[in-house]
Amino acid sequence: MEAQAGPEPLLNVRDLATTFKTEDGLVRAVNGLSFSVEAGTTLGIVGESGSGKSVTSLSIMRLIPQPPGKIERGQVLLRGEDLLKKSEAEMRKIRGRDIAMIFQDPMTSLNPVLTVGEQIAEATRLHLGYSKKDAFDKAVEMLKLVRIPAPEKRIKEYPHQFSGGMRQRVMIAMALSCDPAVLIADEPTTALDVTIQAQIIELMNEMQQRLGSAIVLITHDLGVVAETCKNVLVMYGGNMVEYGSADDIFNRPKMPYTMGLLESLPRLDSTGDRLIPIDGQPPNLLRMPPGCAFAPRCRYKMPVCDEPVPLYDFGGGHVARCVLYDEASSGQRTLDVESAPRTTLEAIS
Repeated sequence: MEAQAGPEPLLNVRDLATTFKTEDGLVRAVNGLSFSVEAGTTLGIVGESGSGKSVTSLSIMRLIPQPPGKIERGQVLLRGEDLLKKSEAEMRKIRGRDIAMIFQDPMTSLNPVLTVGEQIAEATRLHLGYSKKDAFDKAVEMLKLVRIPAPEKRIKEYPHQFSGGMRQRVMIAMALSCDPAVLIADEPTTALDVTIQAQIIELMNEMQQRLGSAIVLITHDLGVVAETCKNVLVMYGGNMVEYGSADDIFNRPKMPYTMGLLESLPRLDSTGDRLIPIDGQPPNLLRMPPGCAFAPRCRYKMPVCDEPVPLYDFGGGHVARCVLYDEASSGQRTLDVESAPRTTLEAIS
């Protein structure tokens, strides 16, 4: 079942599957993922490390190294055109112009031997045909938009002369310089202090309002997701295990893994109780369980969990991959949703 964000999504990912060949066997990093994002909205993708979040973003951008990686099947539709059918030459024209990405670590993503002005100007000269002067004028304008002081001076400086937060602002300026329709932000606030994190998120929101872009936000920070995202996709072991509005995910979670993530969050209304961790370790993608990937760690595990698990529809676009809600399999709705642990949006944002 495909989780739809709206009737006419700007970005529509259907049954995406990406694998990697290793000496030990085949790793299914993304396994049949489907979602969509409308213009002017933000989709949050959350999950533990190794759940497939970053591989999803690289697959959409067609940046998976081949070999050892391979996009085995699926569609990535941008305004109805399948990016997976484009040639590499066509993708070079699309990346940066129609769909752009903010990478997790700006220090390794920026070229250390080119000034930040040259790197921002390169995108507009390549995609928009700007002259050298117009491209540098645009670079100054973008640095102003991302609130970097003295932009006329700083475009002549190199990445190492910027702080971590300022480098991330440069990355945002580069990504938005050609007014892309879709922006993918992969952990854009990692390793930044809380104040800078808030500034970066506020900046992305302002840019989205100005351009009407669709944003795919990949993050571990559920507080950021609660504050900024319209819809949330929860990944585990390369699969989508739950999808719905932010209100559904935070206030009416269905999947025990989602509940575990929420229970492990500090809350503003906490009475001093200790956080509840999720027992066990994330699955080894080389040796996945036969049924539900989360079953070995789940407190509600039943024998039927060792069989393949479909997505169950709870209405309003809210779906979850859990047999606890299959009356035919479990005999009853085993999990009392009303008494299940939950974390409200207000408590963490």
